[in-house]
Amino acid sequence: MNFFRPLLTLLVSASLLTAAPRLVVNPYEGIDWAVAARHKANFHTHTTESDGRLSPAQTIDEYRQRGYTVLSLTDHDRSTFPWQKWDRDPATLGMLAIVGNELSRHHHTLSLFSDFATPSRDLPAVLGELAAHSEQGLAVICHPAMHWPRDFGPPPGLQTPIAPALRRITLGDFTIETWFRTTKAGRNILLGNFTAGGTGALNLELHTENRVRIYVQPPTGTGRTTDLNLQADQIGINTRDGEWHHLAGVRGDGTVSLFLDGKPVGRARDTAGSYTLDGDAFHLGRDARTGSTILDGDLDHVRLWSRGLGDDEVAQLAKGAPVAGDGLLARYTFETSRGVPTRDGARAEPVVDDTAGHPEGPFHATAPPDTSVWTIGAAPGPLAAGGSTRAASFRPRFDMSAVPEPALDYYADLFQTHDRLVGIEVLNGTRPMREYTLDRELWDKLLARLMPDRPVWGLATDDMHSMSHLGRDWLVVPLPDLAQKPLRQAMIRGAFYFSSTRVRSGEGTASEPPRLRAITHAPAQGTLSVQAEEAGNPLPETAFQWIADGRTVHVGSVLDYRNTPGIGGYVRLEIAGGGGTTYTNPFGFQP
Repeated sequence: MNFFRPLLTLLVSASLLTAAPRLVVNPYEGIDWAVAARHKANFHTHTTESDGRLSPAQTIDEYRQRGYTVLSLTDHDRSTFPWQKWDRDPATLGMLAIVGNELSRHHHTLSLFSDFATPSRDLPAVLGELAAHSEQGLAVICHPAMHWPRDFGPPPGLQTPIAPALRRITLGDFTIETWFRTTKAGRNILLGNFTAGGTGALNLELHTENRVRIYVQPPTGTGRTTDLNLQADQIGINTRDGEWHHLAGVRGDGTVSLFLDGKPVGRARDTAGSYTLDGDAFHLGRDARTGSTILDGDLDHVRLWSRGLGDDEVAQLAKGAPVAGDGLLARYTFETSRGVPTRDGARAEPVVDDTAGHPEGPFHATAPPDTSVWTIGAAPGPLAAGGSTRAASFRPRFDMSAVPEPALDYYADLFQTHDRLVGIEVLNGTRPMREYTLDRELWDKLLARLMPDRPVWGLATDDMHSMSHLGRDWLVVPLPDLAQKPLRQAMIRGAFYFSSTRVRSGEGTASEPPRLRAITHAPAQGTLSVQAEEAGNPLPETAFQWIADGRTVHVGSVLDYRNTPGIGGYVRLEIAGGGGTTYTNPFGFQP
């Protein structure tokens, strides 16, 4: 990585290479702690220019009142800059404004020191575009545990065995319909049994570019697939706005039709004809495949009918009103199901009841092994008015206990390929604390794999959207002068530490986490010494926890790294106090 080689070369040359292990990456090398001011910084901040609650001016004022001197307003996919647009002058306020935004059409990523924004959904390509766009631009991976479980964890979904009555649904006219909500811009399979290379399938989907789709695929040689794939923009509906919508696919009178929110989107002549469904299961929230096609969203009132509903009946269903129940094969309202209590008021549902009352049923749906489906206290407005209280969530949940190797491979490749990618959020102020455990584990695994050749710096950010998020997680950058160039160099070198009020070792009277006074390297002795205080008082030796490969290898303010077992390519420090926890960036070693 040519971007980091000068850093590594500088630090190697600055160390004494007389004994093993050798300290070759010291992010705090060269800091004059007696002179440098401690600049409090937040690099992930939203305003009313995207989905924040405070205006840019209010946001700037609130951070300034809390002693921040560095702030980047990172609204989604847009640059809220310069501050003068909102009658705020950084120089007058004694602050440094950093241009940036949160690139949000893929794995969310901070674009800093640049106005770069893009509609691309390809993160590796985006990181390449950032480097080409700006000589100054840097990137930081946001809240990784919000993203990787979907791609690398067990896929959520429900399935019901294709009993004879369900298998016969495509022998004649039928209707499949559901309420849904999502913000995922790509493919979202709502219902179906399609499998790559399979035949005898029926799918109801959201396709790319705000399209809705019904896919009616007969076995080879018995008909021709009817693929009705239509643009929802033509009836003025955004299917990815995070609001509840109703989608119905109907076959009747020789045509196949799609209805969105009770409105006809389009029709096509039925070319599939009469056939039976193939496969072992009919799925909710996906089809027989996994990966990028599964639903990242919620469903409610899923129904399968052995008759083609009329236009007026579909319109009634979209209003939450009942229609005649003849031909109803299966119905999943998620009001009655058998699950186990879990965190956050959600319930994991191994079994979801079919309440249609079909004489050959019920066709209860179950969660496949190692997957998670949850019911949530939500329902579409028209259904809530009729007494519905719950829906099914197919969004990834964080019941995973470890970062899998494929996820680690993915992030390691990003850092090894893109030198403008300087770090990863270890603490994000809006995400639940259960994600912090996974994000910290991912950071340690990346360090164990990549250090000392490719440092990955850790960050804590507020990801501020409202007052409740403000001032809980931050960076501290020691700088003699508050200016963009030395700040950017500090971000590249990892010459900062970060703190969180939400990660505590116990109750205490301190209002903030420990503050670093100095980090000293004694090459001849092979030691790293740290001075820190909390509320103006020194900390006990037990507050200092040195971490390598995710495990504590030493406790105390002085690390004798030549004689401490367990240090591989890196070690980092956590300092726990009554007011929170402070983290250093990693130190890199070679044998």
